[in-house]
Amino acid sequence: MTKNKSTDESKDSAPHPSGRLGERLMERGILSLRQFQFAMQKQSVEKLRLGLLLIRYGLVREDVLVRELAARKSIPFLTADLFPLPDADVLRQFNRELCLLKGFLPIKREGDELEVLLGDGDEASVSELVMHRTGLKCRFLQGAFSRVSQHIRESYYFTQNSIESLVNQELRRLSADADHAISPDKCLDYLLHWAVHERATDIHLTPSATSLHLFFRIDGVLRPMIALPLALRRLIVFIKLTSEMDISEQRRPQDGSFHSMILDQPYAVRVSIIYTEFDERVVLRLLPERGELSNLRQLGFLEEDVEHLEQIFLRPAGLVLITGPTGSGKSTTMHAALQIQSLVESNVLTVEDPIEYRVPGSAQTEVNRHAGYDFSNALRFFLRHDPDVILIGEIRDAETAQAAIEASATGHLVLSTLHAPNVFGVVPRLSLLGLEPQTVADNLIAIMSQRLLRRNCPHCSEKAVLTPGERKWLGGGGDETDARRGAGCKVCGFSGYHGRLPVYEILELTQSLANLIADRAGREAIYRKTIESGFGSMLEQAKWRVRNGQTTPEEVRRVIGWGVEE
Repeated sequence: MTKNKSTDESKDSAPHPSGRLGERLMERGILSLRQFQFAMQKQSVEKLRLGLLLIRYGLVREDVLVRELAARKSIPFLTADLFPLPDADVLRQFNRELCLLKGFLPIKREGDELEVLLGDGDEASVSELVMHRTGLKCRFLQGAFSRVSQHIRESYYFTQNSIESLVNQELRRLSADADHAISPDKCLDYLLHWAVHERATDIHLTPSATSLHLFFRIDGVLRPMIALPLALRRLIVFIKLTSEMDISEQRRPQDGSFHSMILDQPYAVRVSIIYTEFDERVVLRLLPERGELSNLRQLGFLEEDVEHLEQIFLRPAGLVLITGPTGSGKSTTMHAALQIQSLVESNVLTVEDPIEYRVPGSAQTEVNRHAGYDFSNALRFFLRHDPDVILIGEIRDAETAQAAIEASATGHLVLSTLHAPNVFGVVPRLSLLGLEPQTVADNLIAIMSQRLLRRNCPHCSEKAVLTPGERKWLGGGGDETDARRGAGCKVCGFSGYHGRLPVYEILELTQSLANLIADRAGREAIYRKTIESGFGSMLEQAKWRVRNGQTTPEEVRRVIGWGVEE
């Protein structure tokens, strides 16, 4: 995440009692003595606070460090999805630059106290500042440093600017500009900010006979936003120019991209255009170049499965594949798996398209097809750099598949994604890519297939009464559940859902399964053997999440279907 340089320098130059923090982390077994000594030596050179340095170099995960700090100070820790929205009146008593500098966000006044969300700020310094400005005492909540910084930026920007009003104002200006003297750049910038504010991953501009329709994809579902007059087709032309497309070409599909800074955070924006009967249709995919990484627990993986996956991802060599459709969270899960590695003591190399997460202590590269640098080429060069772990964004072709299996066979742990309908479709898919069953059996160590379900909004969900059909579908325990549904509120855009959680199935290759694959057994034989070993299906896990009030039967039916196992 990009930060103001002067802000960072002011913070980093401040003294910090690092010894006590280091000792606590070592006592808890989170940090080794060698790692602590390395961090202290780095601190003497780079003049960073110990906490920030530990996070930057992958020695300690941010959430672990911040939870330790919160526990030491007896402050409640909040995850980002539970961050409260600040009152506008309270925000006006401070300013964005001051809050970023001091690492805190004022939330609301309650009596003679001010509720304050603390990032990497110092309690005593913030308390003194708040008392001087407001005469109030502080009641602190603790959040992850990077998440609080982003929350500060978003809170001040969107409190001071009604983004929908700004978009509509700019659209009116462009519509009235008959001579095309006004550039649409500000309009596009506002649309991108609006999309980020709504947590959208994609922006759709869809033409009809009489207007352009604007949709946002939020939590995996398209949501209609506004209609634009056809006169604003010039916005599409501007997007094509920004994405370095041929604006004279309107008959064939085109792809392009550009980079944008949104709330001080860099985004890569992929643009795709196709021609329809009415006009050109545009989709912009927003890919934040994230600085923070969520771990498997934060992503919603169940505790027993986290322990299982940790054993898999700490294997010294082999191939691990994650499957699922586009937008099912495969890349996020794969990067979360890297946090299990000792990133300082392991040589981690990645090739991605594009780089979505910054992984501390790793060497990350990006596909550049114009220069002839693709996934398979990258792997050949990687093997000369003495890697321990290799991450490949996606296995798309026979060359990449062959290179990945060879890398795993020569003593490296290789993580990648593959498009397959479920865990049982992976081996047939690899066979189609030209890999021999014996080679697959010798090197493939685990497969995970996943989907993302919308999560019930934590701010408005309430007890739900299931229909007889839904109770029958849930099976055992269907009559006694904690099923819930979101009633709809401002936080979730009145959808009843806020954020997503994974449902998944994990297949670890045992010796008996490897033998079946090597003997070219059919999918049915592999499935029967897997079920005998107690395999837990994605659908059963989805039902469990419904019973526990995390999502709804409607959402499971939309994403997975009710009859997957019939």
